[in-house]
Amino acid sequence: MITAFRQLCSCLLLAIFCAAFLQVPSAQACTICVPYPERTLADRLLAHDEIIFAREIDNSPYVFYPIETLRGPEAHGPIKLFCDSSTRRKLLHIPDSAVVLARKSSEEEWRMITFADSSYQPFIRAIVGNASAWLDSPGNGDRVRYFSGLLTSEHPQIQEQAYLEVGRAPYSMIKPLAREISREQIYKMLANFRFIEWHSLYILFLGQSNNPDDIAYIRKHIESASRLGMTTNLSAWLTAFIETHPETGLEEVKTWYFSKPGRSKDELEQVITSLSVLGSQENPEDLPFFLLRHNIVDSYALLLDNYPEMAGRVARDLAMWQVRAHVERLTEIRERMTQAE
Repeated sequence: MITAFRQLCSCLLLAIFCAAFLQVPSAQACTICVPYPERTLADRLLAHDEIIFAREIDNSPYVFYPIETLRGPEAHGPIKLFCDSSTRRKLLHIPDSAVVLARKSSEEEWRMITFADSSYQPFIRAIVGNASAWLDSPGNGDRVRYFSGLLTSEHPQIQEQAYLEVGRAPYSMIKPLAREISREQIYKMLANFRFIEWHSLYILFLGQSNNPDDIAYIRKHIESASRLGMTTNLSAWLTAFIETHPETGLEEVKTWYFSKPGRSKDELEQVITSLSVLGSQENPEDLPFFLLRHNIVDSYALLLDNYPEMAGRVARDLAMWQVRAHVERLTEIRERMTQAE
């Protein structure tokens, strides 16, 4: 009877939380740096079979001619295409610049993808040249390694694309990249608040350090965040803290955020994002990881006791990990919610 009841609860939970389950991001993608799916320049380029560099014909506004075919059959002009005034000015005043045009087939009209100065054009060529090898993403190791080498590019557009590509990679793929980024580069980025939205990736890199000064720096920051209720890049700081404090980190986080009511929804969302990423690493046979996921699942019991409104997030992780736990508690919470409605 008990077993049958538990099975029934499992089925109920699947139905109750199916909406949350269907909205789970890719099990591979790290959601700390890029919380929501975002198409990168490479995604947009690789979705087209014909790609060219083009320039506007002198004294013929909105009429372009191909200057280089990057992919597909040789392109021919003229090509009539609307171009915004800002891009037209850049084409006029920046030497050797071009626009990137693309289409899926010769039956379609050309679309403008981006402006490309002479420094950006080799980057575009590299993306197109690797098209056949880079189709799968996130999770394509060669693609992630290529873009990780561009994180410190002086070209702002290249640097932004590198961040987006690496930041959405699986966390288990981000971790080893930390060896390629110097401490000086990490702290330089963290000190630049113009790029505060990009700090998460570098915080994750810092979380792979075994330098005592880095570990102390991470602890100091997360203790301040938990005391003051700060949420800026909180999921990244929590992840780095747990990584650098493998024996005590999760227990401390659980005490700070789950042990009593009063935490904001934003704080809790970021804590769960961190635990979800840590628990979703792609090495389930590794004993330390197995124990970490087990302890994360256990910590959710305390979360549900004090924050039942987070049941949907908990159920989503359990479904993603295919772990049966807290079934009766989740069912009870859902029943109370249904009655309240």
